[in-house]
Amino acid sequence: MTSAYESDPIFQTNPLQVLNIVTRIQSQEIALPDFQRDFVWDSTRTAELLGSIMSRYPVGTLLFWEQGEGQTFASRSFDGAPSTPNKPPAVLVLDGQQRLTSLYQALTGSGDERYFIKVDEFVDIPSRSVREVPDVDFEKAIFSMPAIAKSGRRSQLPKASHLPIAEVHQFDDWLDDYADTIENDQEIPLTAKEAKSLYREMRDKYISPLKTYGLPVLTLPSSTSMDAVCTIFETLNRTGKPLGPFELLTARFFPQGVNLRDLWDEAEANHRALKEFRIDPYNVLQAICLRVRGSAQRSDVLKRLTGDDIKAHWESTTAGFAGVIDMIQSDCGVTSQKWLPYGMLLTPMAAVWDKQKELKPLERSEALRRLQRFFWASTFTTNYDQGANSQMGADYSRLSQWITAGDGEAPEAINELHINSATLRAATVRRKALYSGLVCLLVKNRAADFHTGQSMTATRALEAESHHIFPKAFLAKQQGSESSELMLNRSLIDGETNRIIASHAPSAYVKKMKIAYGEQRLADVLASHAIASHQASGLLNDDYSTFLDERLEIVIQLIEEATGKTIQREATR
Repeated sequence: MTSAYESDPIFQTNPLQVLNIVTRIQSQEIALPDFQRDFVWDSTRTAELLGSIMSRYPVGTLLFWEQGEGQTFASRSFDGAPSTPNKPPAVLVLDGQQRLTSLYQALTGSGDERYFIKVDEFVDIPSRSVREVPDVDFEKAIFSMPAIAKSGRRSQLPKASHLPIAEVHQFDDWLDDYADTIENDQEIPLTAKEAKSLYREMRDKYISPLKTYGLPVLTLPSSTSMDAVCTIFETLNRTGKPLGPFELLTARFFPQGVNLRDLWDEAEANHRALKEFRIDPYNVLQAICLRVRGSAQRSDVLKRLTGDDIKAHWESTTAGFAGVIDMIQSDCGVTSQKWLPYGMLLTPMAAVWDKQKELKPLERSEALRRLQRFFWASTFTTNYDQGANSQMGADYSRLSQWITAGDGEAPEAINELHINSATLRAATVRRKALYSGLVCLLVKNRAADFHTGQSMTATRALEAESHHIFPKAFLAKQQGSESSELMLNRSLIDGETNRIIASHAPSAYVKKMKIAYGEQRLADVLASHAIASHQASGLLNDDYSTFLDERLEIVIQLIEEATGKTIQREATR
């Protein structure tokens, strides 16, 4: 039996010389997948890369993917390289585009810049020796100029001692001319023969790596699944632009007349909410896969979705996301992406959105209420904290029947609301879904502005921030008090009011509110924030624990109203 440590990896590692890679880029044997971003490096970064290679320093690993027969990924040539239509590449570069484009353009004299080496920076003429790497000022030794020299700037054109990097393979011919120049220069104490000997030594040390340097290449075989490609790329490229299923499918479907990139640009233009809520286009593909395959797993999105599926469902699915966002903004208090409990939760809801549109008006109203119940139940059940892809599949299979007919089995979150009072009482602001759910409930409850007493609107909700009700500094002075970071100690309060509250005791700033707009309005404002305001209340008596218990009960009632389920009360202290 072969152990995991003895088995062969699915990839091959092999260094390839710079000149070999440049030649293969020139012949289009090596190309880029069409979804890769454009070349963005400036001349400074290219010069730094050239200096590292000339110094024989590591410059990072490249990631290639072999292309076998039948693979139909849309590809394109490197910037500056020839482009022959319908010539499929043997290899696609998944990671290393910026480095390879820089090297290709510098070594072939293509692109917007031309690169040069000041050869005299690498030698010490008085001692007839080649400088060591630490003694070379590479920032000065390597420079670039625009491809087309501007008139009136002749002084900046290359000198005889400036070797064009695009001509390094003709170094000996260049040196013959330069050696003659040196011999005729009375200020340089070298004969042509001595110059050739010195600069050939410099060539072997610094110029040769521009042709022979071995770039480490990790190559995935053509049999590698797209699922594996995604995982490998994401692992190797955590800090760069991620290569996800959307990018891979963009390349796969392009030859089928489906341009996902253009479709997404159009969807964002037609539905502003998609951009405002930062919807990932991959989630749209997951919603389509739910519709046609009943699954949101990445492997199914990659393997089972077809171009025809995209054509049939793209427009209605993106409209579904926009419809769901409009609903949760208007009816569930989700004023912005910041307070969305789970982004993934929108996917199964968008996938079933068309179901309710097919119903009669009164039936549609009930279906929308069921969708809202599903949103709230999923939020407070925290079902999407883990295994979100599996959860989407399970929810979709039940949701599509339950919201339209009311029969069949309801989604898990509706049937089993796994939350109790103790969990809510102890939840801190780090419990993102619960905390966001509470804020959305308060917006839905039209939480009024503490300072002005005005009812909450979508605009005011966007401007307000979540601040402490019992100030953190106040609680720090109370021995044995509970954490100030419990979500029950937060509400939507504008910045000006928060500055007024400062570190004062709640009873002190509530007194100011009472004077400002009267006892009844004060009670209404606090009630809109799910805060008790009777004379014995925890808030008015600066009793933090009592305040938490009182607010917990009011919040539970709001959750029960939103979900249609009863929450189990337990001893909380």
